[in-house]
Amino acid sequence: MKKYLLTLMLAPVAMLWSCNADEGTDPGHDSEPNVVVYSYSPESSKGLNPDNDVTVRFSTNSATTALYYLVEPEADVEAELKANGEDAYAQKVIANGTKIEVKGAETKDVDLTGIYGNYTITAVATNGGAFAMGSVAFQGLDWSDVASGSFLFNQAFLADEGTECTLQVCKTDASLYRLKDAFGEGYHMKVQKLSGKYQDADGIFQLARIPLTQTPYQISLTTGGPYPIVVEDIGYWQGNSAFVTNVNQTGYINYFYDDNSIYFRLAWGADRGGDGIGVFSYQDMSAFIPDQD
Repeated sequence: MKKYLLTLMLAPVAMLWSCNADEGTDPGHDSEPNVVVYSYSPESSKGLNPDNDVTVRFSTNSATTALYYLVEPEADVEAELKANGEDAYAQKVIANGTKIEVKGAETKDVDLTGIYGNYTITAVATNGGAFAMGSVAFQGLDWSDVASGSFLFNQAFLADEGTECTLQVCKTDASLYRLKDAFGEGYHMKVQKLSGKYQDADGIFQLARIPLTQTPYQISLTTGGPYPIVVEDIGYWQGNSAFVTNVNQTGYINYFYDDNSIYFRLAWGADRGGDGIGVFSYQDMSAFIPDQD
């Protein structure tokens, strides 16, 4: 395949941990304070990085008069809970956490940034001496460099021929890679390597998936614009993974070779907002070519 060349949320994985208050059954007349914690990928318009930034939503009930939250490594939280119990940890959150002003039943969103590794975001709702604790887990992805190289777009509609970027592997998932700065600074592209190895004339390779990825580029179409350009693999575009997981259907698969060179068949699309994504190019292959030692 090399000879032919010289375009969700993961969202961070989050889960509800606990909620131990006695809620009232009559809306607006709860007997004890309560808080439920949710997490979301941040809105792209905020310029945040969903790998390490998260939007946390705290929902309190009518009996809540104060709310506190604390962000700590998951292992530390588990150790403290095991050693001292939930009541003691709740008091720590109240003493050391960030206070949010609330008046009864409210919903408060907070953007937390720069999280690397497994963390727990714990909230405590209070009313006098009564309290309730809820939590959500967030895994901030951390990366190790694998190889520097060039990402060659091979797309005539772009003024840039490509970028200098770095192939990285996730420290907590050996099958998850990304091209750091694939489309310029801050515009990374994830690459999920699939299990199973194959061989062709150019070497041993594995198949790969590329989820929807934002780029800094725009394009105008006959329907209007300019629209932001996004890329994803053909399988995501078509809603059918067989396009990129059937090794015998070589026209659309992505090749991740053992020498860390990667050949992509990307669907390049215009993000038209409510009108969806209109793909306008998918014929030409792009590639990451690692630097030679």
